[in-house]
Amino acid sequence: MRTADIIVIGGGLSGSAIALGLVRKGARNVVLFDEQLASQRLSRGNFGLTWFMCKGAGNPVYAQWSRLACRQWPEFAEGLEADTGYNVELDWTGGAVHAVGEDEFKAHQASIEAITKSCEEAGIDYPVTMLNRREFQDLIPDIALGEAVTGAMYTKEQGHVNPLKLLGALRWGFQKKGGTFYGGQTVSAVIPKSRGKVVVKTGMGDFETEKVVIASGHGTKRLLKGLGETLNIYPQRGQVMVTQRVPRVLKVPVLSVRQTQDGTFMIGLSTEDTAMDSKVTAEAMKNQAANAIRLFPELARLNWVRAWGAIRVMTPDGAPIYSRVRNHDNIFAVALHSAVSLAPLAAGTVAPWILGTDEHPLMSKFNNGRFNV
Repeated sequence: MRTADIIVIGGGLSGSAIALGLVRKGARNVVLFDEQLASQRLSRGNFGLTWFMCKGAGNPVYAQWSRLACRQWPEFAEGLEADTGYNVELDWTGGAVHAVGEDEFKAHQASIEAITKSCEEAGIDYPVTMLNRREFQDLIPDIALGEAVTGAMYTKEQGHVNPLKLLGALRWGFQKKGGTFYGGQTVSAVIPKSRGKVVVKTGMGDFETEKVVIASGHGTKRLLKGLGETLNIYPQRGQVMVTQRVPRVLKVPVLSVRQTQDGTFMIGLSTEDTAMDSKVTAEAMKNQAANAIRLFPELARLNWVRAWGAIRVMTPDGAPIYSRVRNHDNIFAVALHSAVSLAPLAAGTVAPWILGTDEHPLMSKFNNGRFNV
């Protein structure tokens, strides 16, 4: 039987960021497994926003966590490039959520006031403002707004990245620092043994380890069930569309539309209750295209060349789960949406918590048990 000091199950953005953080903090003999099922491909279908705006409405703890992550993104991206040579294409140009009509403009304004108040009560800043139509257009002068757009929420302290390059950088950084990565491997069970040992059963045989981190998206629920714990997550499908490459005119991402450094436009803001069905639908594509064209009419002239669906990992309150498994202090469960935005904290804050060297004051707020009321 092969051995490891720590095994991370799930080689997506969250699992890879945690694994990188573990080896950065000096952990040895760390193994990372990735199954690569079609239904587990959220890290490869991610929209790529590094975002805190709108997160944590009614949940100041999550607002604080998201804000903390975004503050770290520029330094995090710089460190990844220095360690791995990967440019994750971070554009730290801010971000906006547009409003259509006066009612939506007023609703955005009320949202800012509510979240700002809850953040102030928690002692954190929320640097988001409302821009009127002229101010929003001045922010993005190279692409015309649609007639119905009345303005936008805006902050200069967020941006967007290439999620595929981010995933590559995290995995390569992990391996460069001595971690072992196995792709295309199914983990069938996690079995606690005596003397604090755990056996992880995989398609390539059994591994014995001292600690296990289960961060395998919806696969985490299956593995925790075998340990007698219910993970409070549910699936939600999102779809994304991509255009042909054109000269770059949009450097500030909008929640539903962004233009990448290579010139393609990406649109995607669908939420569908479809269980684990990740297929693309004509209805969602039609709605997304119509909304994007209403925001930026010139998008109607472009060819849409690709589309895909992916299954989000959602919790009842939208905030992440970082939790020890009941009765097994050496087995950890991680489940969340917003893996791009929260990647700096996965590497720099969650990893030390797993190692037992440091615990951020907010970590206990994200326990899976918070839903058992």
